[in-house]
Amino acid sequence: MVLPLHKNRIGSSCIAFSVLVHLAFLFPVWKYGRYDFGNAVLPLQAVMVDLAQATPPAVPVTKPKLPEVAKPMPVRLKARRNVVAAEPTTPPLPPQIGNNAIEPARPAEPATPLVPETVTKKEKEAPKASASPLPKKGTIPLVHPPLRQAGEFLATAKEHLTYQISMFNLPVGSAELEAKNEQGEVRISLKVKSAPAVSGIYPVDDLVETRHIGGNFILTRIRQQEGNFRSDRAFTLMLRDKKVFWIDRLTNRSLNETVPNSDVTDIISGLYYLRNRPLELGRTETLHVYDSDTYADLPIEVLRRERITLPGFRKADTIVIKPVLKTDGIFKRTGEVTIWLTDDAHKVPVKVETQISLGKVTVELIAADTDTDSAPRESVSAKAETE
Repeated sequence: MVLPLHKNRIGSSCIAFSVLVHLAFLFPVWKYGRYDFGNAVLPLQAVMVDLAQATPPAVPVTKPKLPEVAKPMPVRLKARRNVVAAEPTTPPLPPQIGNNAIEPARPAEPATPLVPETVTKKEKEAPKASASPLPKKGTIPLVHPPLRQAGEFLATAKEHLTYQISMFNLPVGSAELEAKNEQGEVRISLKVKSAPAVSGIYPVDDLVETRHIGGNFILTRIRQQEGNFRSDRAFTLMLRDKKVFWIDRLTNRSLNETVPNSDVTDIISGLYYLRNRPLELGRTETLHVYDSDTYADLPIEVLRRERITLPGFRKADTIVIKPVLKTDGIFKRTGEVTIWLTDDAHKVPVKVETQISLGKVTVELIAADTDTDSAPRESVSAKAETE
C-alpha cells in the first residue's frame, strides 16, 4: 500500500525534529563535560606573604579567562570560608597559573590557620569582659600604717624574766614572763605552773599568749587551770575598726562587739605599756584593757617608792603600783594585786602579791635576761644590790 506524499513528508519532519531535540540536549554535555552534583566545591585558595621581607617588584599577571559555569563560584566560596577557618590544618599553596605564576614566600614561623578578616576585626573590637586590669608594675598594695608602735611596749629586743611563787614562805610554783620584738611584731607570753609537790593538792597551769600584728591587731589567748577551774578564751582586737571578736573555746560561745577607742590592749600588753610611762607618786594612770570578755578602764594607782629585799638577799629600789581590777580574766581566781617595779628606765616587775582562797601568794624575780635593741642600758641586776 502506498501512502500519500504529504503523509510521508510529515513523518520525515517528525523524525528530523526528534533528532534535533536530542542533539540540543547532548550539546551542553559535549561542550562543558559531565556535572557531578556530589563533588565538593574546591576549597578557598590562600596566598601567604611574608611582610618582614621587602616588597617584591610588581609582576604583571595575566588574568585567565574562566568559563561561564564558574561565575557562581564566589557565592559558594563565601559560605565555605567559615569551614576553612575552623580547620586547624595548613592551607594549601595556590596552584600555578600559566607562566606568570608567583611563588609564595616561605614564612619565618609555622603557618597558622586562615581566619576571615571580618571575624578578626570583630574579635579585636569586642571588649574582653573576663579580663581584669593588671596592677601596674611597681605598685604596692595599700597597707594601713600601724596605730601602735612596738616601742610603746618594749624598750628591748628580748626580755625573759623568771619568778618564784611562794605561799606561807614556801615555794609552790614558778612563772616565766617573756617578750620579744621581732621586726616590729610584739610577742608576749606568761606561763605559770605549780610545783610538783603542790600539783596534787592545787594544780596550776596557766598560759597567756599575746601577739601584735602590724600595729593594728592584737591577738590574745588565755588558758587557765587552777584547781577545778578550767578556762580557754581568746579574742582579737581590731584597733583601726574599734572592734573585738571574742570566743570561749570550751563552750563554743563567741561575740562581736565594739570598743570606745583604739588605745585598748590586753592586760599583759597594758603592763608593758605602763612600764614605758613616766610614773609619778600620787598620780593615777589609766589603761584601756579588754580582759576575758569585758572592756574596762583600768586605773593604776602609783602608791610609793620602797626598797625591798629579793631572794638571795638582794636589795632593789622600786615603785609600788596597785591596779584596780574590774575584770576576771587572768586574775579570775585572785583578789587585790600589788606590783613592785624597779625605779629605773626598765621598770621591771620584781615582786607581785595577790590573794587567793588558800592565802596570800607572793611572786618574786629570781632571774632576768635582757637583750637591748639599741643603746645599752643599765641592766636589772645592777639595780638589785647585794648586801
